[in-house]
Amino acid sequence: MYIGKDGLTGLLTGLIIDCIKLFKTDQIIFEIKILGDNDYILAIAAQQNSDHFWKNFSLDDNDSNLFFHKVLRVIASNFEIRNIDETKSEICFSFDKKVIADSSVDYLKLSQKVIQIALLNRGCEIITLDRRQKYTNQNYYHFPQGIFYLFGRATTEVLGKPELKFTIDTKINNNAYQIGLAYRTDWFPTPNVVSFANDVHTIYGGSLVDGILDGLVSACKAYRKESDISIFKINRKKLANGLILFCAVRGQEFKFGGSWKETLEDETVKKQAKKLVAKFALVFFETHKNIADKFFVRFDMTQLGRMY
Repeated sequence: MYIGKDGLTGLLTGLIIDCIKLFKTDQIIFEIKILGDNDYILAIAAQQNSDHFWKNFSLDDNDSNLFFHKVLRVIASNFEIRNIDETKSEICFSFDKKVIADSSVDYLKLSQKVIQIALLNRGCEIITLDRRQKYTNQNYYHFPQGIFYLFGRATTEVLGKPELKFTIDTKINNNAYQIGLAYRTDWFPTPNVVSFANDVHTIYGGSLVDGILDGLVSACKAYRKESDISIFKINRKKLANGLILFCAVRGQEFKFGGSWKETLEDETVKKQAKKLVAKFALVFFETHKNIADKFFVRFDMTQLGRMY
């Protein structure tokens, strides 16, 4: 049975994502326990009735479209659900060796995947525990600031500390946006762009990134018009120099492109992101004129060859 490019690691993290979808909230505490080479527990604690959740582990239930729950029931042996108390239950299982010959999970790879889930689902808390080695490995992941944690690291660790820097954390209709945008003060041609859509890392960008950059272009043109600066020529190419952009959107199911969802292809997201950034960036330029003036040097046609 095909369970994805990440194998059993992807199955375990997929179960967490499915839980969040099913409960329609990320206010959940998860514990992934690896007790032996083929001995696992997934503990789930949520402040709501979970009867409908456990129904999805029934092989006879055809209503569920949650893929990983169904897969687990097919490939698991010694499957048991334990109700610890009113808010917490545990799924105890091992994998059927006839189906999965290698039932071991790479703990470091699992941790990397869990970190991404915790970053993108700001309300959830995830504990991972591995007792297979001489000493127990245990980690706790919770990022209430979301991807701004990554943005903060990116902007503080660079040599040229950004002066132009802002974050947007808002919701438009059913889509929630987190956008962190900054520009290095040294000359750094290669942009640092990281984007996510729901729980997918869109490594080649797409609608969200394009919408943000289109909005930034619009804001720059609007500011140029307000300031009556005709010598500035605004273009996307010069906006890439020194750019640091970390962004994420959460909403209903999105359309993706590429074999592994490398790009986001959603026109609604692109339009919303453009409008959002265009308005926010213009206000930023207007209220931080000294920073804006330094930033706009890159567009000055009389200063060709001058580095920003």
